[in-house]
Amino acid sequence: MLNFFDILQDIFLFFSKSAPRWASLALGDDVAKTVLKKVCTTRWESQHNAVFALKHRYRDVLKSLTNITLTSDKKEEMNRAKGLKKKLESFEFVLILTIWEHILRPFYMVYKKLQSIDSNLDNACECLKSAISIIQNLREKYEELVASATNLCNSWGIFVKNNQHRRIYSKKFYGDLDGDKIQDITEENLRVKVFLPLIDTALVQLNNRFIGLQKVVDKFNFLNPHVILQSSEDNLVKATYDFILYYEKDISSDFTRQMLSLKEFIIDSLSSMKTIKDLANYILENDMASLFKDILTACIIFISLPVTVASAERSFSKLKIIKNYLRNSMGQEKLSNISILNIERSRTKELNVSKIIDDFANQKARKKNVCK
Repeated sequence: MLNFFDILQDIFLFFSKSAPRWASLALGDDVAKTVLKKVCTTRWESQHNAVFALKHRYRDVLKSLTNITLTSDKKEEMNRAKGLKKKLESFEFVLILTIWEHILRPFYMVYKKLQSIDSNLDNACECLKSAISIIQNLREKYEELVASATNLCNSWGIFVKNNQHRRIYSKKFYGDLDGDKIQDITEENLRVKVFLPLIDTALVQLNNRFIGLQKVVDKFNFLNPHVILQSSEDNLVKATYDFILYYEKDISSDFTRQMLSLKEFIIDSLSSMKTIKDLANYILENDMASLFKDILTACIIFISLPVTVASAERSFSKLKIIKNYLRNSMGQEKLSNISILNIERSRTKELNVSKIIDDFANQKARKKNVCK
């Protein structure tokens, strides 16, 4: 299990470093769809792509390695091909390949959803919960994975049997127990000593890595429209008080009154909203930003938090630094000009912005295009 991804990377490098060897994989009609992928230790998507590609092209890779061992006139290339072929023609390797592909498959879907421009912390937590649930269910599907690995082995003629390996002990001294013993590597040993520890490690890493993410979601959870509708006045007041105490430098004491007013004012519209982003859009579209200023601030901060950090709590303080910098760096003259543009917005809409930019560029540019 520890050497699996090293073997995966060795296979990719063996074929990718030689154009003839890479071309030898051009067998079958699906060559344009699936090629061997490089393993990246920090990207779930990369790891799944590499595992899936090898599993999908398993027979083609073995065919190419067999052809190289029989026809190659380079001793080093032939020896490397023999070594890789021997590692691939093992039931244990095929089983681990199948296990990893099923474990990384939900991570691939999570990775894609987290990279979406519409993703937020709520979506991130839901995706992660789904991935955790899928991996937990894999604990009961070991027999299915063994059957899938067996079918892949049978497609190449690999004999599935219980191999025996000698466990190496330290030198035996007087009074010690027996030294060398034969250990049967059975399916039960693979399940107990390989499969289950891998599943448990993945679950522990997932839960520990995103603790900060879940804490932030819990703090902002009362802003969800369906939670606002279902919460009583006392619960809503308590949630807002806790939020004000935690973010006292950014949220004013008027936040509680705004939340209670919001619930009474748009109670009919809340049922059609699903996310905090929908609530923020509703406030902006109906020109209620001045009435629910603190609510809008909290919603925008939650939407702006990145979903790919291990601890999302840190991002809140970074966002405050950026906000304070922008506030302090914008002088009175710039604010006055923005106010004038807003007051005269009817005339501002008539301005030809493209022409203004071109005129400004022509005046400031050191070189002009005389051919234009």
